[in-house]
Amino acid sequence: MVVVPTSEVRAALGRITRRFDAGDPDPVFFGSHRRAQAVLVPIATWEKLLAHAEDEVDLDLARLRLADHRPWLAEEELDAALASAAEKASKRGPA
Repeated sequence: MVVVPTSEVRAALGRITRRFDAGDPDPVFFGSHRRAQAVLVPIATWEKLLAHAEDEVDLDLARLRLADHRPWLAEEELDAALASAAEKASKRGPA
């Protein structure tokens, strides 16, 4: 991985975006002292990364829910619990 100094990226930002517009998918890593601190990627790459991250979060949540062996409320029980909570809230009045 080549790390470009931040000052060079700042000066070349127009060229980098044109390169992305032309279809170059390679990211640009930049920072100081040869240490990557950030990365520029084409928007299409960003959108794919974001979609993948969202899928991973959804998958983690699904695994967590599948591992939860507590009994679920039946629809009638849930309706009754919500109605009871609404009734209690209305008796208390506004917060």
